[in-house]
Amino acid sequence: MMWLSPAWLWLLLLTPLPFVWPQRVSAAQARRAFGRALTLALIVLALAQPARLGTSDRPAFVVLVDASPSVAVDATELKARADALATTLGQDATVTVHSLDQSLLGAGLARAGAQIPRGQRAAVVLLTDGQSRDAEWPAALQALAARDVPVHAIELPTAGVPRITKLTARSETGPRVGAPYTLLANVDNQGTAREIVLEFVPQAEAAGSAPIDVARTTVPADTRGQVRFDVEPDAAMQGLGRWVVRLVDPEGTTTNQTAHLEQDAWIAGPRRVLYLTSRDADARTEMNALIGPGFDLVTPAQLDQPLDAMDRAALGAFDLVVLDDEPAAELGDVFLGALSEAVRQDGLGLFATGGERAFGPGGWHNTSIENLLPVELVQKEEKRDPSTTLVVILDTSGSMGGQRVQLAKEVARLAIHRLLPHDKVGIVEFYGAKRWAAPIQPASNSIELERALNRLSAGGGTVILPAIEEAYYGLKNVRTRYKHVLILTDGGVETGAFEPLLRSMSEEGINVSTVLIGGNAHSEFLVTLSNWGKGRFYSVPNRFNLPEIILKQPTTAKLPALRPGPHALVARGGPYWWGAFLPPESSPLVIDAYVETRLRPGAAALLESRDENHPVLATWALGQGRVTALMTELTGPASAAWRDAAFVGPLLARVLEQTRRAEAPLETHIQTQGAAAAIVTTRSASAQFAESVAAPRATSTARVLVPSERATWLADVQALAPAAYTGEFNVPAERAFDFSALAAIGGSRTPYDQWDPAWRPTPGAGAGTARLIALWPWLLIAAILAYLVDVLVRRLSFPTRP
Repeated sequence: MMWLSPAWLWLLLLTPLPFVWPQRVSAAQARRAFGRALTLALIVLALAQPARLGTSDRPAFVVLVDASPSVAVDATELKARADALATTLGQDATVTVHSLDQSLLGAGLARAGAQIPRGQRAAVVLLTDGQSRDAEWPAALQALAARDVPVHAIELPTAGVPRITKLTARSETGPRVGAPYTLLANVDNQGTAREIVLEFVPQAEAAGSAPIDVARTTVPADTRGQVRFDVEPDAAMQGLGRWVVRLVDPEGTTTNQTAHLEQDAWIAGPRRVLYLTSRDADARTEMNALIGPGFDLVTPAQLDQPLDAMDRAALGAFDLVVLDDEPAAELGDVFLGALSEAVRQDGLGLFATGGERAFGPGGWHNTSIENLLPVELVQKEEKRDPSTTLVVILDTSGSMGGQRVQLAKEVARLAIHRLLPHDKVGIVEFYGAKRWAAPIQPASNSIELERALNRLSAGGGTVILPAIEEAYYGLKNVRTRYKHVLILTDGGVETGAFEPLLRSMSEEGINVSTVLIGGNAHSEFLVTLSNWGKGRFYSVPNRFNLPEIILKQPTTAKLPALRPGPHALVARGGPYWWGAFLPPESSPLVIDAYVETRLRPGAAALLESRDENHPVLATWALGQGRVTALMTELTGPASAAWRDAAFVGPLLARVLEQTRRAEAPLETHIQTQGAAAAIVTTRSASAQFAESVAAPRATSTARVLVPSERATWLADVQALAPAAYTGEFNVPAERAFDFSALAAIGGSRTPYDQWDPAWRPTPGAGAGTARLIALWPWLLIAAILAYLVDVLVRRLSFPTRP
């Protein structure tokens, strides 16, 4: 039990009042006051509204009837049968009937689910031919299945009429004048052979908007399939318009509205490209032949002004700038500055390609072009730290006792720490005899080398010549750029044939340096040893004067710019960049040479050399624009091996299309015009381009007039079913209702001609609907009865005389 208004229970504190107010009563009067207290308590409890939860086992049915024109059943017959079903089900259940005039099955199923209380045993009965004008029914079915509400469908027959169910547009490089364009129409041709016509209708309200006959073909009788139209839009089709596909009967007229389908379209003009190159006069012709007529290449000779006088506003008339092996010195600082601003701030596309004249030394290095590119030019001086092998010969004789041996160890540590991981180190100690305290090993083994130094201790005689010979023999088999021997001693060494040994070592590229540990005695002898070994002499009197040991001299060199081939390329970037032109792995692209570069952070490699993983085609977004770089010649000899492949031209055309300046998006809204309304589709240039953009970028509008009530329906349905704009007879197969999916969620499918009038659908196994049962009316009745009893008792009781 629960209390809906529990705050009233505080009034129970007033129930003792009849016993003490207006005056204290006697024992006999207290028995009569009990009736009033009980009545007051019952009223307070009723005001607190006690209730309890119960359940209802009465099932609920929602019947959805598709009364759209595509259904082949007579509307009167279908309504009569639906009413009979509702009457039969309503004998012991709750039944609701809805009509689906617009064939929005997803919206209808969602509405049915909203009308069924949670937990109630229920089912949905759907009478439809499956031609759903929205694509929301899978989600609606899933929601009903999650609540154990089955859907039982009566499959109605569909009217057999010729129809076009879908129109799909494809374009690998964007729908524009001069570019290949493909339209695929799904056709269901009932009856005789018909002709299918593809037309393009330019802007509906513009002058000369008569349909343009684009293509025609014959569809055989009783065929169902896909008809392909390969078209190349011309200048008359530029701008906003509509694709129209019609099935025409033998008399030359469209059979009916079912065989007519339209789709809005935007056909862009040829991309205006500023083409800059220092190649021969045939470069522009070769480029046009490679990428096709969808690009209008403009050379500096065709401009109204010199190239070095072009500013950012002048560049606004172009979609793309192509630098084809054009050295920066030919462009000028004024143009390069305007180009940089137009890319970053105005969204201009830039495509840079070339060989050593562009990416190599003296090309774009240290110019503003380099800062725009998605790659770093590596034709710069590179610092190289050559490998070296160091052998430390450390004196551990008795004279090195005390702090001297510790000081020698510290100098050795400093020398070892100056080495890089690709260097090598060995440690030899001498104390009358000689031994390898640590054999020659990578300098990265710092722990092992430190342990070897820590194990050294002073004791024994000073015999250094065998230790030098041991280091010499160890270094002879080592292959590094530098070899160095470092002798650390206090100078008290024997005499011997040092000079021939050290001169032989220096001739073989092994340098010998000496370090005097402690006092200045014997320093002359150690200086002589370092001179013979072509090394250096260091003196370390104490731990406050530790030297910087020089073991090698870093060098600088220029990396080679051009990498001759052939080189196989691997495609990156996925379908967004390549579309249908993605190069197959079994037949990779091959080029004869490319310029080595490094990919910048944030850039993406679209083509890489398979063996070296160097970027060959790279791109990145820079400010408002995009820059793509091809590190090989576009039409020169370096690309001769791949330029002849059939798909390379369309592939590059798609890359240029993805790089060019982005267009303003289409905007669609509804305008009321008296008794009708207009669905308006608009494409307009953004404000920053308004002053500098040619006429093809100006605002363009297409309007389609429809009845006002139809426009209202479109506006209402847009949020519910964004894909609900297909005509009643033009529902594509993938959007049609899937009757076979019902069995998996406990439903059923029954053809209309097999529908038994006595059929009764099975509701889901719900736990029952929660129902609130109010108890407060009974408390009010009890309070009234208590009050009447109290009055009766007072009437029948006689007061006691004193």
